[in-house]
Amino acid sequence: MKGRLLIWLAVLVLMVSLFPVLPAAHAAPQVSLNFMVWTFAVDTIQENIKRFQQRYPNINVRLTDYNWGQFPDTIVANFVGGSNAPDVLYSSDHWLQQWAAAGWIAPLDDYFPQVKEMAKSFSQYAVEGMSYKGKIYGLPYYADPMAFFYNEAIVKKAGFSLPPSTWEELLQQAKVIKEKGLVKYPIGFGFSQQEPFSIEVFISMVYSRGGDLFDKDMNPVFDRPGSATIKAIEWVRDALRAGVLDPETLQWDGVQAGNAMRAGNQVYSISRASALWSFNNPQQSKEAGNFKIALMPGSTHQTVGFVRFYAMSSQVPKRGKDALDAAWNFLNYFGGPGPDNSYPVVRRWALDFGLGFAQMPLFRDTDILLSFGKWVDVPLLQRIGQRYSKVKQGLTPWFAQWDVFTRAELQKAYLGQQSPDQTAKNMAAKWNELKRK
Repeated sequence: MKGRLLIWLAVLVLMVSLFPVLPAAHAAPQVSLNFMVWTFAVDTIQENIKRFQQRYPNINVRLTDYNWGQFPDTIVANFVGGSNAPDVLYSSDHWLQQWAAAGWIAPLDDYFPQVKEMAKSFSQYAVEGMSYKGKIYGLPYYADPMAFFYNEAIVKKAGFSLPPSTWEELLQQAKVIKEKGLVKYPIGFGFSQQEPFSIEVFISMVYSRGGDLFDKDMNPVFDRPGSATIKAIEWVRDALRAGVLDPETLQWDGVQAGNAMRAGNQVYSISRASALWSFNNPQQSKEAGNFKIALMPGSTHQTVGFVRFYAMSSQVPKRGKDALDAAWNFLNYFGGPGPDNSYPVVRRWALDFGLGFAQMPLFRDTDILLSFGKWVDVPLLQRIGQRYSKVKQGLTPWFAQWDVFTRAELQKAYLGQQSPDQTAKNMAAKWNELKRK
C-alpha cells in the first residue's frame, strides 16, 4: 500500500512539472459610464445599451434622460455642480463651442486619433458642427438638413404642378389655396419662442435667399439695410397679414406644427427632413403618402444642416486608460461603424424611426434605401444634404445665449411690436455685447 502511494505521488509530481498550473486570465476591469440624453425613444436607447453591454460585459452604462427643452441648462448645471456630471452624453452643434470652451467636453481626436479618418465618411456640415478650434468633439447620433415640405395632393388640387421655388411664389400659391377654400392657413412653422429648432428654420430662410449672418471675423452683417435676414422677417409679417400663415405658428413647437400638417390643416412647412417619415406614416398621418420634400424656396436653395452627437466629458481622461477604452468602445458602437462595421445604433435609428444620418456609407445600405424610399425621394434628400446644406454660422461659445435672445426678438418683429430693421439692430447689438464679454 505504501509503495502504491509513493508511485502515485511520483506520478503527480511529474504531471505538475509537465503541466504547470496557469494563472487565471486577466479579466477586463469593470468600468461605469454615466450616459445622459434628452427624452426620445428611451426604450430603444435602453435596448441599445443592453446590446452594447452584451458585447462589452465589463462596461456598465447608467442612463439618465432629460426633457429636450431643458436639456442644455440641466447639463450645464450638472457640469458646474460636478456631482452628477456625465461621462458620455448627447450634444448639439449650437451648444458645442460653449461646452468645449468651458472645458466640459473633450476633443475626441486628442485621445482617439482614428476619429479623423472616420470623419472623412461624414457629411461636411456634420463635421463642421462637431468641430471647435480644429478639433472634433463628437460622433454623430443624428444629422439632418432642414427641408421644405408640401402636401402634393392639395398643391395639385389648387392647380399647381410644382412646389414653389421662391418665397414670393410660396405666398402666391398659399393665397390661391386659401381663396379656393382648400385650407384656411396653408403655411405653418414651429416658431414658438421655446422651440430650439425655430432658429434653424429661420436661418434656413436666410440662407435660401443667399444671405449670411456674419463675416469671416464673426461680425454681424444681418443688420445691414435690405439684408436677407430683414427680408425673411418681412416675409413672415407679410404672410401673417395675408392670412396664409397660421397665427398659432408663433406659439407652436415643431410637434404641433407637424400635427397640423399630418391632419391636413397645413400645406407647407419647414422642419428637419426626417420628419417626413412620420408625415407619410399611415399610422400617424391622415395625409400619409401626400407629402414631399423640395429644395428650399429662394435664389440659392441653401439650408441649415445640423448635427446632434455623442460627446465625451473631460472627466473621462482623468479616470485613466480603462475609462478611455470604455468610452471609445461606447462612442464607436453608438455613433460609429462599431466593432463589425455594421453601424449598429445609427442604422437602427434610421430604420426604426427614419432619423437622418451623417454617415455617408449608409446611403449605400440596401435596407435603408428600401425603407427610406417608401417615404422620401432618397436621391433628392442626399442632394440636399451634400450640396445645399451648411452649418449654422455664428457657432461660438456665446451662440446659445444669442439664440435665446434672438428668438424673443423675432417674436416681437413677427407680432409687429417692432420693425424688422430694429429687430436686426437689437440682434446685432446683443451679439457684439456677448462677443466683447
